[in-house]
Amino acid sequence: MLGRNVIALLTAYLLGAIPFSYIITRWRTGLDIRQVGEGNVGARNVAHVVGMKWGTLAAILDALKGLAAYLLASALDVPLSVLLLCGFAAVIGHDFSIFLHWQGGKGVAVSLGFLLGLLPYSTLAGLGVFGLAHLLLRDFNRSVVIGIAAVIFLPLAFGYGPWMTAYALILFVSLSIKKIVDLPHERRVWAEHGWQGTARPGWYKEHEQNRGEDQPSPAGLR
Repeated sequence: MLGRNVIALLTAYLLGAIPFSYIITRWRTGLDIRQVGEGNVGARNVAHVVGMKWGTLAAILDALKGLAAYLLASALDVPLSVLLLCGFAAVIGHDFSIFLHWQGGKGVAVSLGFLLGLLPYSTLAGLGVFGLAHLLLRDFNRSVVIGIAAVIFLPLAFGYGPWMTAYALILFVSLSIKKIVDLPHERRVWAEHGWQGTARPGWYKEHEQNRGEDQPSPAGLR
């Protein structure tokens, strides 16, 4: 049993550590996503630096990391406590990736992917709330906050019990802590590239192209 628990936790971490946002950005532009746009190794930054379709792909792949961690832990038939820890392990892998010298993103998509396996109905409903909020508000940041709140509290409406809401809440609180940890680095990147929080997808590419024709764009940018 101990061996299965260790395998589940280690594999969840390694799954989370796969830096899809970094890989996609490097592949499509030659850029290091940690040093451009908003400075975050996440799907939203991919959308700004590379384009919306690539940001969407990064979000899906990150969510699949979390879902895969859940499915593997379930297949190994680990205790519920270990299964829940696998969710944190996947997020920690994403946040502090061994493949990026312990750097990473925030883990929103990874968390949603894990919760999609653990709490499928309420998580899908929460994603629907996010989509509706974004459709009405046209504000990504506010819509994300509303969507996350829905994912946290909707398990109660679906009969999962208050402890599952507590688990989702703790999972997303950990993302806020990572935001605080990353803030000094992100501010340095923002200052260099003129980041704007309301920027639309593809902002960075357009911004760099408009910074001056006399300054060559970073190698590989397209």
